[in-house]
Amino acid sequence: MSQQFAILGMGFFGVTVAKELRRQHDKVLGVDRNEARVNALSDVFSHTVVADITEEQALSELSLSDYNAVVIDTDDNLEASMICTLLAREQGAREIWVKAHSDTHYRLLEHLGADHVVYPEYDTGLRVAESLHYQAVMDFIDLGDRQFIVELQTTSRLRENFATIGDLALDPDKLSLLALKRGNKVTKAPSDDTPLEDDDNLILMGDLDDLRSLGKKL
Repeated sequence: MSQQFAILGMGFFGVTVAKELRRQHDKVLGVDRNEARVNALSDVFSHTVVADITEEQALSELSLSDYNAVVIDTDDNLEASMICTLLAREQGAREIWVKAHSDTHYRLLEHLGADHVVYPEYDTGLRVAESLHYQAVMDFIDLGDRQFIVELQTTSRLRENFATIGDLALDPDKLSLLALKRGNKVTKAPSDDTPLEDDDNLILMGDLDDLRSLGKKL
């Protein structure tokens, strides 16, 4: 079922989100005060508007409450993103996603009413650092309070020491094995007697330190 989204500010992040939403056949409104940019990117969006997203009157005419969510990306203009976030909340936007540029900006956006604050440089930096230090880490999601969902890839070294899921001896009070991925097949909550194979991916949830300890074994 098609959904409707509004992208306020046509920065690289916002345009990337718009392209993927359109690929999913959603309707996407794009708004920016730079007319040349709007014209150049008109094919990316279902509909475009040239407007200053820091002006209350301009936002009120967009009927933001009609959209499933609003995404705000004002490039490096931190003041504009904060003003737009505040106005979008006042205009009744159902859900607000905003791109942050610093730790302070992140905290301010949360206080101003953003439902989701995206900090690409920070998130990507964490992923790169974890993957460099623990090469078994394929991907992870930060749930907050040091709880993570992590995708770990098994290796031949692990196979030499652990033949089955049960051999991992996971402490259920610390780590939960959510699924095992083998090629295109996903097995939810695999049993202890499930054999492990090279290049299996384990999807686990738990405390960061416990996940790192397991990662060292893989």
